[in-house]
Amino acid sequence: MWRLDGHGSGTRVAGFKADTPRIPASTMKLVTSAGALLQFGPSHRFTTALLADPSAVRDRKTLKGPVYLRGSGDPVLATRYYGSAYLRGRSTPLTDLGTGLKATGIRLVRGPIVADESLFDRKRLGPGWPSYYSLYIAPLSALAINQDYAGSGRAAYVTNPTLAAGQRLRATLKGVGVQQVGPLKAGTTPRGARTLATVTSPPLPVILRAMNLDSDNFIAETLTKGVGAASSGRGTTTAGVRRTRALLTARGILGPEDVVVDGSGLSRGNHLAASSLVHVIAQADADPVWGRPLILSLAQGGEGTLIRRFTTGVATKRVRAKTGYLDGVSSMAGRVVSRGGVHYGFALVMNSTDIGGARAVQDRVVTLLAAGAED
Repeated sequence: MWRLDGHGSGTRVAGFKADTPRIPASTMKLVTSAGALLQFGPSHRFTTALLADPSAVRDRKTLKGPVYLRGSGDPVLATRYYGSAYLRGRSTPLTDLGTGLKATGIRLVRGPIVADESLFDRKRLGPGWPSYYSLYIAPLSALAINQDYAGSGRAAYVTNPTLAAGQRLRATLKGVGVQQVGPLKAGTTPRGARTLATVTSPPLPVILRAMNLDSDNFIAETLTKGVGAASSGRGTTTAGVRRTRALLTARGILGPEDVVVDGSGLSRGNHLAASSLVHVIAQADADPVWGRPLILSLAQGGEGTLIRRFTTGVATKRVRAKTGYLDGVSSMAGRVVSRGGVHYGFALVMNSTDIGGARAVQDRVVTLLAAGAED
């Protein structure tokens, strides 16, 4: 734990010495959040575009030729129902592409819809993940709609992200009064394609709130690939992790023994020292530009992953944290502000078969800090 004097100057008051333990998936998202904010900046928005092929021609209200749906790595691009039901309104409305096209006067597209996910590689899982992880996370893609869930809910995943994206765009166009006649394909947008309509995501802090509140693995992995694409032109998990590690190492947050393999923390190869997690919080607390959005993205008592924790008492509105569990390891990391106004960064990573007991200890430590036991 660290007392964050002056919002993060970093006076150490207590700590738990540990080697680099495996960190549960939820807590790893602190690192992913920091990497995304440092790479993109808090004002960043993802832009998904609908474009016409250079050879396409317009005949009154009809566009003849291929149109391209180009993905930007937006992890919250969604239909209206899905965005409202599962992303709590923190989504990018696919409908805006349809209404944008309709606003140009086009009522019929006579040509194929080509779904372009070329910003990322086509690996659907993280590096080193066992194949059965496909049961727990949707296939990764730079062009994912409804986070690549099939149908209108979360009962199953799509098997072909590009085909699903094309189908959903076709349905969206129909819903606003624009017909599309032609096949659905996967491909790459050619040079010279003309923009017909665009839709932009909410700002990055809103997306991080959607990710961290409920520990959304899909958003975390998509952002990691996006960091890789933005920094090196390679939309891969490996490139994203390399860039995230470089950004955080340069700031003294990660050490040489810390190992980051993916963005969500699902890999069993992730190893972070508890002190490194505290460094993330300490530097975030000290920096209002990128750090404040990170802190505010975390759950408070009684919401998200803390839905049944800190619901009453002194810590309820004073703690913001991530929790996690993996194979007998329970963790919680975040920031708590005491009644005296002192800021503390903490990370509690506990090996225990008694997860309930571990969580009780974590809650007790945070409550004592909130009450000002160390002030």
